[in-house]
Amino acid sequence: MSWKSTLQLSDLSSPERIEMICSGCGHVTKIHPGDPLIDQYGHLYLDELEARARCRRTALKGKTGGCSGPMRLLLCSDEETHAFQAGIA
Repeated sequence: MSWKSTLQLSDLSSPERIEMICSGCGHVTKIHPGDPLIDQYGHLYLDELEARARCRRTALKGKTGGCSGPMRLLLCSDEETHAFQAGIA
């Protein structure tokens, strides 16, 4: 069991966001709390969302069709990281 199978999309808190990265073309999509996508798919666990997600990048100039490759999910946070403050005694 991984963190993706225990968290639902609706569990996101304000400093957290989900980044979805296309495995085919590298296109990045960000999902923030309050995003309309959460209202529609908030009941899904993150592993279910990852299995369903496909890239929606449109075709580049001069090429036909879009990417529609599989997406990877990353959980990101906007909180500041703090330096390590304790040492080994």
